[in-house]
Amino acid sequence: MFKTSVKAISIAVLAGSGTYPLVAAHAQEKTLALEEIIVTARKREESVQDVPVSVTALSAAELRRSSIRDLRDVTAYVPNLLVDKVTALQGGAAIAIRGVSYQEIDKSLDPGIGVLLDDVYLGTNAGQILENFDLERLEVLRGPQGTLFGKNTIGGALAIFRTAPTKELGGKVQGTLGDFGRQDVRGLLNLPMTENGGVKLWASKLHSDGYIENTTINDDVGSQRYENAGATVAYDFTDDFALAFTYERTQDKSDVGAWANDNKYLNEVPYDSPDAPAPADLAGLLPWVTPGTPYTGSRVGFRDFDPGSDDNHVSQNGRNTGNSNVDYVNLTLNYTLGDWYLTSISGYIDRNENSRLEYDANSIPFLDVESDTDYSQYSQEFRVNGEIGDVELTSGLYYWYSDYDTHSVTNDLFEWLNGFPDGSVGTISQHGKTESYAAFTSADWSVTEKITLSAGVRYTWEEKTMKPVGQAFYLPNGTQIDASGNPTNVPPVALEADKDWDKWSPRLGAQYQFTDDMMAYASFSQGFKSGGFFGRITLATPGSLRSFEPEEVDTYEIGLKSTWWQDRLRVNAAIFTSDYSDKQEEILVADAGGNVDTVVANASSATMEGAELEVSALVYEGLTVFVQGGYLNAEYDEFRNDIPGLPPGTLPADASVLEMRNAPKYTFGTGLNYVHSLFGHSQMSYDVVYNWRDDYVTIFNNDPLGEVDSAGFWNANIDYTYKEMLTVSVYGRNLGDERYNRTVTIPPIATFSQWNEPRNYGVMVTYDF
Repeated sequence: MFKTSVKAISIAVLAGSGTYPLVAAHAQEKTLALEEIIVTARKREESVQDVPVSVTALSAAELRRSSIRDLRDVTAYVPNLLVDKVTALQGGAAIAIRGVSYQEIDKSLDPGIGVLLDDVYLGTNAGQILENFDLERLEVLRGPQGTLFGKNTIGGALAIFRTAPTKELGGKVQGTLGDFGRQDVRGLLNLPMTENGGVKLWASKLHSDGYIENTTINDDVGSQRYENAGATVAYDFTDDFALAFTYERTQDKSDVGAWANDNKYLNEVPYDSPDAPAPADLAGLLPWVTPGTPYTGSRVGFRDFDPGSDDNHVSQNGRNTGNSNVDYVNLTLNYTLGDWYLTSISGYIDRNENSRLEYDANSIPFLDVESDTDYSQYSQEFRVNGEIGDVELTSGLYYWYSDYDTHSVTNDLFEWLNGFPDGSVGTISQHGKTESYAAFTSADWSVTEKITLSAGVRYTWEEKTMKPVGQAFYLPNGTQIDASGNPTNVPPVALEADKDWDKWSPRLGAQYQFTDDMMAYASFSQGFKSGGFFGRITLATPGSLRSFEPEEVDTYEIGLKSTWWQDRLRVNAAIFTSDYSDKQEEILVADAGGNVDTVVANASSATMEGAELEVSALVYEGLTVFVQGGYLNAEYDEFRNDIPGLPPGTLPADASVLEMRNAPKYTFGTGLNYVHSLFGHSQMSYDVVYNWRDDYVTIFNNDPLGEVDSAGFWNANIDYTYKEMLTVSVYGRNLGDERYNRTVTIPPIATFSQWNEPRNYGVMVTYDF
């Protein structure tokens, strides 16, 4: 039976990363040392201290801590990393690395940070905020990864790996109780399958009532209703050939956020006055001043006058409901041929997403949107690793295909804007397809015992097809009408566009090994994010479907990796400068009729310069500390002022003075872990982690509502483990009760924001067998 020793468990609580390493106590030598950390940042197993790349790794022990729930919590360990939950999408992530960020939910726009689950790239940011159960490790690679990881890793990549079947009998059961009705149950079972194989089964059910009170419907909202189950079969057919097959099914019925009312009412000047200095959001304005519309309330449609909306309350007249069903399939084959290793990774994901979102963010039935999206992706990678003399070689072929259909129904809005009968709706839809082929190679040549030169390149060819259908209006009985409310038989306007691109992505590097414990490197790398078409359009007219070109980041980096104090102190540092060209800016614009479209344009170029430091130390037996910090100076070099559809005055005359979104100047994290034995058969473990990040903006034109203040967050947990089997953990998250909100504005319709979770506590019990 698979068992972990008492000593190994005590060590595992301090498990290793580039910033928070696993502690190894060598009993025979009576010495202490930080354990070597193995990563696959270059598609082969290497010590993190030998990899000439900025990479931070978190181990299974770190990721299973009760104070860590999902991907957002890893920011404490990684410099220049920001992870927020994106609104309007279940499990959606807004990830920023070194100033490269992404926050759009539409499937027609690709993420700029690659997230990979067991080497399968997730082609949409939906579901990227993964929960932390049964993870083997997480690697965060900073800077462009365009050679080995491919397109859309322009800012970096997060590679997440789950545990492999142990091929022995064992498992664990875990339960959590916490604030806001938190009730989680998780389980995992490993079963042997002859001498050469094994099966791993797992399931999770996560439940919470939500931490926000809705003052209109008098109920808690922002709830979590998440279930998943899966199985991995691993089998070694021979000593040279192994197979692993995974199938996972996830159903997420969690609320899609709970949005506070941020509808604009500037300076509290009456907007029915000709002296009004600026427009208000229609979500607050129209119910108040529309002629002939009875409205006996006050101006509660605006944030200034809404008593039912703040950091702990929302006043939406309905829940933001969602229902996502996801199938994940992974087939990985490994074959050894002498000194060469061949790998095949086949990945398939199918997602169906349904949601109903109250975009008006107030108590007035003004704007809600029902959406139904079917998304699927398939990827295939063939990779070979080996050596030719003094050259280590990694080469491969990659294929990608994705396909999606989205249909959206807008309720209430056109009753206000167009005077349609109650129950009338507007619809839009889109279909998009992407097909991509790539070939890549990377070589590391050991020129001498101390000098290694690296070179790599990837060639990508990609084609995208977009078929959006413009807005159509329907009466409650299904009769189609035009914008004036007259019956019509004219079908909605359908557009179609197709375009392809190709791109070479190079990487060059040099590495110098001063001693066995100190290495320096310098590198140049280039990454690109795909071009395409933005498919969520309302007025489908000739020319309204515009393409945008790929964006690129060229990064120059110098780094140092070192180990000191007889392997008890690890210090890694890097400085970098990045040239960001043809930067894609997604910008919401409106026409005179109140319709809102998103324009994606290659609108700017920018320069990002920064530095990163990661320090970890085994201070004495049982006590490990880490400190990490990042500095980022991200500035636009130029910014177009002629964005199609953007009203005059939206941008300053010199738009290059704008701050880049999601790019805090400073980030900082520190923490400690202390483990000691108790009563000779048990142990205690104490973890405290602090994460601070500077202020940043989330709205492209630096609207003050998108300014997020600097803040620091404390997480902690205390664990008691009895005889290797039973662990009782008490945790506290956001102990300083720091609150912030991430705001989205849809001009001139509505503005809303999502507040983060307040201070909360809980207990987690885990039984290992």
